[in-house]
Amino acid sequence: MSRLLENSGEFREKNIARNSYDNNDTYNVGHENALSSGDELGKGELNGSVGSVTDIKSRNTAKARNLYNSNNEYNAGNA
Repeated sequence: MSRLLENSGEFREKNIARNSYDNNDTYNVGHENALSSGDELGKGELNGSVGSVTDIKSRNTAKARNLYNSNNEYNAGNA
């Protein structure tokens, strides 16, 4: 076994201790900070919403300026 493998467990434990996510609060696709819940942290889909609050506001602003929307969809008939 190499020295790297021998010492890796110790270094891993030290780094996990500094991380805000640990074995009791693991970061995964279901974690509140991974989901789009109206804050700046989450980006993953939650109830049809995707992105942080800033992402959503920016997307809505861009949609408002767009010629095509749900009432005037872009398709072969009006392109």
